[in-house]
Amino acid sequence: MTTFPADQIPVYYINLASRPDRRQFMQEQFARLGIVAERVDAATIADVGEDRMAPHIDPRNPWAMARVEVACVMSHEKAWRAMLDAGQDYAVILEDDAVMSDGMKAFLDPDFSNGLRPELVKLETVGERVRLGRTVRRVAPRFGVHQLLASHMGAGAYIISASMARRALADPRLLRMSVDRYLFTRDGPIIPHRRLYQVDPAPVVQLEFYRGDKPAGAEHSDLKRDRDGHQAGAARPLSHRWRDTLSRIAYTLRLVMHILPDPVARRQKRRQVPFAGDL
Repeated sequence: MTTFPADQIPVYYINLASRPDRRQFMQEQFARLGIVAERVDAATIADVGEDRMAPHIDPRNPWAMARVEVACVMSHEKAWRAMLDAGQDYAVILEDDAVMSDGMKAFLDPDFSNGLRPELVKLETVGERVRLGRTVRRVAPRFGVHQLLASHMGAGAYIISASMARRALADPRLLRMSVDRYLFTRDGPIIPHRRLYQVDPAPVVQLEFYRGDKPAGAEHSDLKRDRDGHQAGAARPLSHRWRDTLSRIAYTLRLVMHILPDPVARRQKRRQVPFAGDL
């Protein structure tokens, strides 16, 4: 078990044993930024039992995933359990293709998490157009922290609280969808949430979306290769589509309740969150 310094919340990064190139890529960044991190051995397709795959051969599941994607969810669960087993209130979870800007370390200050008391803070961007609320905190000082009020895929870099980790691990809905869909989209149960935030500009971007020079080979994703070859579930019955429609209506009503008290959110149009390293 890694001993984290008192001036830094724990950082866990998920890495396949078969990808030492990505492990080196992450370790070089941690050394450059002065970050202490613990590696989480990523789950593989061999770890995914038939019971865990059952929801993904159900034609009624619109979020059916390939076995490698289920292993990805299980890897995040391993990181959450490591955090909880160590009795930590907050932790940063990173995938091993996270490109970190120089501002990343500011978000590891325990005063940031203890002061804001977030459930989730999305540290990355994937270039989607999102709606953000007013600035609730400024960090270092170029970064704004806003309530996230729209779906924003990606689970390459985020801060999670112990209470949110426990909630997700106990929720059977996580068995049916990807981690980013569960945590950061309207298909999951989290958005909108008073303590769900997006950092703008984002201090992290995944290699897939990074515009700078990329380490040779590290950009190659085992997950993307296997996911691209996966055939999603069949068309859903009409009854399920009606249920989805009702769920979207309920989501919209919840969102309105979040936006109405926030004049910034009412005025703001959806926009892309840039990566801080590109500015």
